[in-house]
Amino acid sequence: MRFRITVETDGPEETVALCTDAEAYYIDLPRPARHRYELRGCLPKGRLAGAVAAALDGGSAPLGGLTLHALDRHGVPVEPAWDVWCLADVRILGGGQAGAHAAPVDITLEAVMGGHAGEDADEQPEVPEVPPLFTGFALTGTGDEDFGVCRQVALIGKEPEPDVEAPRLVGCELRGPLSAAWESGEDRFELGGVYLSSLDRSGVVIDEHWTCLHVESWAPSRAGAGRVDLTLDMSCNDFRSSAAGTVHEMWWDGPPWEPNLWAPLSSFERGAWSNATQNNRAARPTPGAPVHATHHLDGRYITDMQGFALALGEAVNGPGGYFGSCFGTIEYALGDDCGARPPFTLVWHDHEVARACLGRTPLTYDASPSFAEILAFFAQHKVDVVLA
Repeated sequence: MRFRITVETDGPEETVALCTDAEAYYIDLPRPARHRYELRGCLPKGRLAGAVAAALDGGSAPLGGLTLHALDRHGVPVEPAWDVWCLADVRILGGGQAGAHAAPVDITLEAVMGGHAGEDADEQPEVPEVPPLFTGFALTGTGDEDFGVCRQVALIGKEPEPDVEAPRLVGCELRGPLSAAWESGEDRFELGGVYLSSLDRSGVVIDEHWTCLHVESWAPSRAGAGRVDLTLDMSCNDFRSSAAGTVHEMWWDGPPWEPNLWAPLSSFERGAWSNATQNNRAARPTPGAPVHATHHLDGRYITDMQGFALALGEAVNGPGGYFGSCFGTIEYALGDDCGARPPFTLVWHDHEVARACLGRTPLTYDASPSFAEILAFFAQHKVDVVLA
């Protein structure tokens, strides 16, 4: 795989590195460290009280996210929020029996430190800092769900953070500020925000993402005279996953020219394929389509939302085609002349697969839409769906 690093300028983007390969780049990050905490002097409410009761019966119980807000001497959350402190993927391990007239209890839990799956964990103290004259913490869940209050937080068990091998870009031809830093003999170099792109054989972008690029070390490359190997600390963004590596290899010779090559892929790999189709759309713009057209949707492999979006993209724009990845982006595509203009007809073949596999519960932030919700969405946007 080939890679390119570009930076924004007042004019066109500037390429600062072209690299022939990478090492330790397409990896799956290990799960973040989980620590044990004790919330002392708690009066739990709602789902937190329920999770404590469930943990007493079953040994542990999931809770989800937990946020602590410092309270002033009057029991009011400090404004502006004083070091609002967050835990993710919380599991309650034990605690005293809570009730309407119960005394305060201590609650033991295990969690990932940070706002969302470890997000911003490096910037968050191990235990919450508190302002002068504070009286405790208000406890809330997702959507400010009231979980009650507690008096104090203690870290009682700490798991070591997992080691992650630093990615390396190999055989890089340096330009601009990267070239100047290398020639000046700097040991490390912080470039800041860049676009890091995976390229196919002909140099067309397969996938591109924004990241903060820190060169931890560099050395002359065996790939050729004048080329450099870069060891990176991509601290502002996750590394590309093994799922992305699988898809990028499939796109190495260019966009696909036959449909359903994504069908055997996992949901994660289908998500990476969707990213590639978005860049493919930029490289191969779709012609406008007349209204009242008919498009045929191959439903044999629509087992998740990613599969639905990929099949829809191919129905409208052919193999490797893009027509959105969720309701929001599909709605944008419908209004932006991205290959299909409503009103039009969508003939959905083998629709029974999606009816059986897609979500059966009302649409939420982290759930796939149901088959019925997709039909309602199309009806709202003047797309006539024919079930075949």
